[in-house]
Amino acid sequence: MKNKLSLLIVIIITSLGCTQNTTQEQSSTENVKQVEKSSSELLPVSVYKNGVTAKQVQEYRNEYRSSSFITADNAGAYGFLNLPEVANTGTIYRDGQVAMLEEEINLDILNTMTQTDAGNKTFGELLNDNQTRMQGVLIIHDGKVEFEKYMGMRRLDKHVWFSASKTLTGLLVHILEEEGLIDLTKNVSHYIPEFSSEDWQKVKVEHLLHHVSGMDYVETNKNFKTPGHPLAVGFAYAIATRSEPSEKSLFEIMKDVKLYIEPGIQFDYSTMNTQILGIIVERVTNMKFEDVLSDKIWTKVGMESEGHYAITPQGEVLNGAIFASRLRDMGRFGMLFTPSWNKVAEKQIVSDSYFTKAYNNKYSDAYLKGEQGSNNAKYFNEIPSHASYQWDCVFNDGDMYKAGRYGQGIYVSPETNTVIVWFSSVYENLLYFPGFSRQIIKEHYSK
Repeated sequence: MKNKLSLLIVIIITSLGCTQNTTQEQSSTENVKQVEKSSSELLPVSVYKNGVTAKQVQEYRNEYRSSSFITADNAGAYGFLNLPEVANTGTIYRDGQVAMLEEEINLDILNTMTQTDAGNKTFGELLNDNQTRMQGVLIIHDGKVEFEKYMGMRRLDKHVWFSASKTLTGLLVHILEEEGLIDLTKNVSHYIPEFSSEDWQKVKVEHLLHHVSGMDYVETNKNFKTPGHPLAVGFAYAIATRSEPSEKSLFEIMKDVKLYIEPGIQFDYSTMNTQILGIIVERVTNMKFEDVLSDKIWTKVGMESEGHYAITPQGEVLNGAIFASRLRDMGRFGMLFTPSWNKVAEKQIVSDSYFTKAYNNKYSDAYLKGEQGSNNAKYFNEIPSHASYQWDCVFNDGDMYKAGRYGQGIYVSPETNTVIVWFSSVYENLLYFPGFSRQIIKEHYSK
């Protein structure tokens, strides 16, 4: 069994193009060239929209493995659109009337010039670029759909958000804090007694929430490529499919992680931070994470459909990594952070105090000390203020952005009452291009 696990880790290491963002080991130009060379063997994303044959579906279901997840190959791209077919899943339930969205389409947005790692091109050209492999994009302004296009999926398909779903966990923690169930100043050991080491006793809930925990599970290529490192082992077990070995739970792996730097000093992004927040949610509510999220958020918004979380072979919900929904429901979630929240919900879910806390720049000095903060500054060609409540970027004007692996994104602009959400399946996660969202906001909506 250990040999099988070693093989699985090797597959992950050799297949991994980069982590959450493009690694500093490769320049943007080199990444683009590698994407052009490798993705030439992939089917165009339009195939998944226009119809996959029954024979192809059977092949993808049989072929899907953790390596497909890592590379975003043809089977991987299919799996991203059909999560329950390739992984065990938990359900996030909807309820009540669907919040119908008015449409006021603005095709002028297609002419917006964008500057990205994929090159300088119009937004319309970016959408159809074979390198970005964008599946769908949605822009909502003043509560109305201003732009919506599906290049590689059907409107009713549910695509994986990947790490963009961390914003769900961040909001849920805030709601439970307001209810008096979570104290951000308490240490992790207070809520999870099994995490009893001296190191874990130094880590507070707020450190997890803002990715400044200091624990040695930071998502970098170096950690992924180090045999036996808790990040490499944890991901190997977590994304193993039904046909692959998984001997240890993420809980067991994370319990033994050590500090590599004092908490609060450096913005070091890690899905493990979010996973532990999910465990805390379950401990304080005595409910499974999926039901808490359904009760507190998903059933309170006029969503079209249920959402789905991937469940590890050990039965743990991947609350900060693999969540799937329709694009419009992702957009409805984004609207909760704008003045148009009442278009999709009867009661305000994102309270005013959420923004007061999310905009607090307590950890701004930590932002550029980590790899991802520097990368985000490059992608947007400006330095965000800080990261907060699981958002990768909080800008000085109040806009917030969260990335997801393979090019997913959610960008909310409360001041301009705008939401931009999108799905992609970039080969090996080698290319990131989120800057277009902020460029659209500035050109079309900022006053």
